[in-house]
Formats: sequence, structure tokens, C-alpha cells
Amino acid sequence: MRIVQDERDVALNPGQAIGVVGDVLRERSSGSIPALARGAYQLRLAESREDREAAFRLRFLVFNLELNEGLECAYEAGYDTDEFDKTCDHLIVEHRPSQQVVGTYRLQTGRVAGSNLGYYSEREFDFSPYEPIRNSLVELGRASIHRDHRSFEVLTLLWRGIASYALQRNARYLVGCSSLTSQCPQEGSDMYWRLKEFLVEPVLRTSPRPGFTIPISAAIPETPRINPPRLLRAYLSIGAQICGEPAMDREFKTIDFLTLLDLTKLCSSARFRFLRNE
Repeated sequence: MRIVQDERDVALNPGQAIGVVGDVLRERSSGSIPALARGAYQLRLAESREDREAAFRLRFLVFNLELNEGLECAYEAGYDTDEFDKTCDHLIVEHRPSQQVVGTYRLQTGRVAGSNLGYYSEREFDFSPYEPIRNSLVELGRASIHRDHRSFEVLTLLWRGIASYALQRNARYLVGCSSLTSQCPQEGSDMYWRLKEFLVEPVLRTSPRPGFTIPISAAIPETPRINPPRLLRAYLSIGAQICGEPAMDREFKTIDFLTLLDLTKLCSSARFRFLRNE
């Protein structure tokens, strides 16, 4: 769930739990998602090489040039891309007046992961706890929004697109990495203590693979060094949970928390906002 946003709250009510969304699941069929529009923006799945390259350029602009993270090899062509891009789907948000791609997410189902390269996130985390739910899982990643278009409109379109994509494929769970732009182990440890109350139930917990672990302090830090990113707090506010201790991604220059959202646990306001038909 890597995503870049500015410091804006998403105004979702974290306290109102809902029941299962099975009725919604049954109403949607698998396949391509319909185009969604909001204001000057339109969301759809990338359909062409040009669409995908526009998404890769946006990712490079945000990750490498703005945040000074990302893959070193991206500087060669001005694209952020890897081997997973060929088998994943890509959501894109276009600014209709300029026809510019200003938002993107990368998605793949558990079935696609199993038939191809696996999950991107399992390079860092043990995914064996999620094998029983493979057929109802969608992995998210490489999400970014152009700094000139960071608005609630664009974020809402992306999240509605993700919900539509997942439900049309009968997926119940969304999983991916929520990232801190940091390589400081102490910051990762402090953040884990801050987020420990949001741990998923034991059967779905996991741990980083060898080589990606971060030393976790034995005691709660008296003065946390950093606050959780607001967008991670937004994920948590609508029902997402962290799956265990964080991993150190030295290649991308981030600290990653594997994050899981059960769509049956969306708060009521999020369910209305992201699952409704218009």
C-alpha cells in the first residue's frame, strides 16, 4: 500500500463497524472495472503501453525525485518499474483537462500472484499465513499521487477503484506495504510500538524474512521520534490492521509495515463512500 499524500485528513469515521459485505460481493461480477469520474478527474484501468508508462513516470517523479527513495535503476530511464509490472493491473487517475496521469495504484489478485512471480510483499514478509485466503486477496502497491493534484477527489477515486476491483473479483482482503521514508531502525521500532494496538488477529500475523528484520526495543519508547503518516492513520481508521513487526526495505529506502484490510470490517461511512453505486 505504498502511497504518497500530503498532510490531509480523510475525514472517515473510525468508530462505526459494519457487517459483512457479502451482498455487495454477490452483486458484482468479475472483469474490468467501470470508469469512475469525480470533478476534473477520471479513474480507469491502464489499457495500453502508453498508460502504463505514464504511471511509471509518475511513480519515478514521486518516489525518486520528490521523496528521495525508490529504485536506483529508475534514474536511468526516468521510470519506476520492476518485473511485477508486467503481470499486475494498474489503476490510473487522469486529469481530464490536461490528459495527464496524476494518480496510480498497482494491483494483483492472489491467483495472479500464484501463477506468476508471487506477491511483491513476500520478498520482505512471510506470506504463509495468507495461503488459506489466497483466492480472496488483492495486493496493492506502488501507489502515488502527483503533488499538484493531492486532493480528496483523487484519493477517493483511487479508493473507490480499488474497492470496485476487489469486489468484482470476489476479494475480501486488501494487503500491501505501508511505508515510512526512513532507514532508521529506531524509528521503525518506535512506530511499531505506536501501532501495536492495531495488530491483526494472531492467525493472520506474520514477520519479516531474514535479512529484512528490524530490532524492536523491549520497552515502549518514552518519547516517540515520529508520528504515523496521516494516510496510514486513514487506513487504520477504516479498519486496516498491521500484520506484525516492520521490515527494512534497503532497495527502496523505506521501512515497511505489512497492512491488511478486511472489507467486511469497513466502517459505515467508508462503506458508503467507496462501495456505493452512482
